[in-house]
Amino acid sequence: MRLLRISPLCYCGVLLPLIQPVAHAQAAGRLAHRMSLLLGAQARMLWIDGTANLTRPELVNGKTELVPYTTTVAGVQNIVQHCLSSGINTIILDVKPISGQVLYHSAFAPRLASWEGHNVPDFDVLAAFITAAHKVGIQVDADVNLLSEGHKYFQVGPAYQHPSWQSITYSMERGLVTPAGNRLAIRAEGEPGNDALPELLASGDDVRSEAPSGMVGLESTGDEKLPQSTSVGEQLNVEVNDAGQVSGIVDSGLLDGVPLSAPEHGTLLTMHRDEDKRWVQQDLYPGEPVRYDMRTSLLPVADAPGEKVACFVDPLNPEVRQYELNMVHEIAANYDIDGLVLDRCRYADLLNDFSDAERHAFEQYIGAPVSRWPQDIIQFPSRPGASMIRGPLFDKWLEFRARTIQDMVADVANTLHQVKPGLPLGAYVGSWYPGYYVVGVNWGSPDTKLRFSWFTPNYPSTGYAETTSWLSPGCYYPTITMNEARRLGKDEQSTVEYNVQIANRAVDSGTMIYPGLYVPFYEGHPHRLISALQEASRSSEGWMIFDLSYLTAYHWWPYLQQAFTDHPVAPHTIPGLLTAIRSARSREQTP
Repeated sequence: MRLLRISPLCYCGVLLPLIQPVAHAQAAGRLAHRMSLLLGAQARMLWIDGTANLTRPELVNGKTELVPYTTTVAGVQNIVQHCLSSGINTIILDVKPISGQVLYHSAFAPRLASWEGHNVPDFDVLAAFITAAHKVGIQVDADVNLLSEGHKYFQVGPAYQHPSWQSITYSMERGLVTPAGNRLAIRAEGEPGNDALPELLASGDDVRSEAPSGMVGLESTGDEKLPQSTSVGEQLNVEVNDAGQVSGIVDSGLLDGVPLSAPEHGTLLTMHRDEDKRWVQQDLYPGEPVRYDMRTSLLPVADAPGEKVACFVDPLNPEVRQYELNMVHEIAANYDIDGLVLDRCRYADLLNDFSDAERHAFEQYIGAPVSRWPQDIIQFPSRPGASMIRGPLFDKWLEFRARTIQDMVADVANTLHQVKPGLPLGAYVGSWYPGYYVVGVNWGSPDTKLRFSWFTPNYPSTGYAETTSWLSPGCYYPTITMNEARRLGKDEQSTVEYNVQIANRAVDSGTMIYPGLYVPFYEGHPHRLISALQEASRSSEGWMIFDLSYLTAYHWWPYLQQAFTDHPVAPHTIPGLLTAIRSARSREQTP
């Protein structure tokens, strides 16, 4: 049973007179929310990660074992029944994980055949969920990690078979150099680099002789773990004064609980790998002058230390673009999906992508050659730990990248709708819209009233909200409301409530907003998850839970079943509703 079934009354021509008075009475950013309330519609989505749910823990002969879950008919039916009894109306099924290996039957994309050393059955996960969910009226949207084609932990995926597909990262390695020219590779806080390298601490940072377990050389992160003493020889620290001389070499095990701080005008280098400690003992002497150098390079993302997990591909590579669109076409043509969802439809970070294809396209975009690539856009500072230096073309680069992703989303939408006209397209994005430019994405509406210092006059026009039927900004914050943050003395902007408000202002009712909630932030407190979901939907059109694996591990299905007993439909599935909202918004904006 469903609470709301849509009749022909809800087509745009009839909906518009109903919506117009609401539009007159409400700010545009709230129009989609008010209309969803009026119609009794609310999205209730569950994200099912492709790899995290392949198995689940289960008691077998008195022992906990991992048993297949999403790769069996019984497992799929179990999940669907849980969703049905919890009021969930949409399953977001991750069928192309980060590795680029898929969980459906594809004619060209590689199948996920093994994961973490275990074989994965040749089971069509997408087909099984569609069959089971549609029997009980639950929708199934297929999610693809669009621009990730490899997993760096395991070095698998199409990006490794096609190295030319990989995006190019502007990378850097710092070093400590002796007068004899001997060099120790290091990293500075906040800069890309191998986490195992010796770390150059900022002024005021401490190295302690006692550190939380697993956090040697770092201050406590708030984990409730007892301090663990640092043994002699385990961690070595090098202090360099403001004159560029080695002023001390100190073993943390000899500090007897006294913190060692980075000097105000000098630097402190801390290390625990044996090879780094040996280098210090052999090549450094107190009083000796040393210097820091910097080596920059353009590296394929698989070799770049900044991105730790996903092997991103270049959206401007024509082979990549066609490959991804072929996948969209294949899924839409071969499966009775209720929508397609994009994840990782972005760049890895601010230092990616500086490929030849990106350079050529950018030069065409600005109508002039770039003489210093990439320094005319961005460059590393000479002083370790300092802020990146923005070049004269930085703002135009942000605009260009956002336009590139906007075009990519448009190509996906066009391909999707050529196969199945009107099939919904959704996207999972980060909720921190004011800073999301670092991954080259503007998921807002061109009509947004938000403005930031890095906006060019044309930047708002790069927004792709209207290309989608809905967006799920990941509101990954343990603090739920701004009032709670004020009471606890925390940042109001790091709350679910604040970021839903920002999403509303960014999108301006150009599409539906279904905030995503991260279950582990509420571990041990299931009622806080329920409160977060209720807060998310208080000013948006629904919610999305990330992810099934945590609900399974925490045994939290009963809490959802108690909290959500009705069965609304998702607003974006109501025929004509989104079109009517956009039309009403346009009339309100017309002088």
